[in-house]
Amino acid sequence: MTDSQRIQLRAIIDLNWELSQEKDITKLWEKGRELNQMKKTLRDDMGHEEYDHFMEMGRQMFLPKK
Repeated sequence: MTDSQRIQLRAIIDLNWELSQEKDITKLWEKGRELNQMKKTLRDDMGHEEYDHFMEMGRQMFLPKK
């Protein structure tokens, strides 16, 4: 992951947290659209396979242990 991609990912994480805290439906809609666009940009930058693999590894890392 490049420095630029790390910055993009940090912005996605921050916006995702803001979205989870938002109560105003209009702001939820706007932030949701912005988040989707940011994710698409990062996915296009990283390449779809690499992005999907990276996200799956992150999910596995944070899943509760069985």
